[in-house]
Amino acid sequence: MDIRRRNNITVTGRTDGPVLLLAHGFGCDQNMWRLVVPALAEDYRLVLFDYVGSGHADASAWDERRYSSLEGYAQDVLEVCEELDLRDVTFVGHSVSAMVG
Repeated sequence: MDIRRRNNITVTGRTDGPVLLLAHGFGCDQNMWRLVVPALAEDYRLVLFDYVGSGHADASAWDERRYSSLEGYAQDVLEVCEELDLRDVTFVGHSVSAMVG
């Protein structure tokens, strides 16, 4: 599975900046960060993504068993970090994503 496609990953901001991983809550997608991204991008490398079942994530990746608990979503976050070889990440979770984090 192509993680970048599955989760519609967007990377923006300073390439040499500290990494902020912005995770949206349920019922929305990475677009919810659009008003803060310009300000944060000046100082940070920003990683945004859509959870499977949201936004432009790959709908064919939906698995009822995997996503029946928050652990499946947490696994997606870990796989995004692994795919991008992220280290020393600050996770910013909106709503239920605070629990996923």
